[in-house]
Amino acid sequence: MEFSALAQIYAQAIMDGTRSIEEVPAYLQDDVKNVLGSAKNSTSTDSSSTPVA
Repeated sequence: MEFSALAQIYAQAIMDGTRSIEEVPAYLQDDVKNVLGSAKNSTSTDSSSTPVA
């Protein structure tokens, strides 16, 4: 799924802790939440993909 550059910028700012979702313009909040959900899903790991040392 592709997201607008602006939604990605706001999402990154939220992940960095410099903004909160309440500070995102209302028309972008749903897109930013989707970006954050996508980022969360792509960074999670499960035991089946974790290499064993």
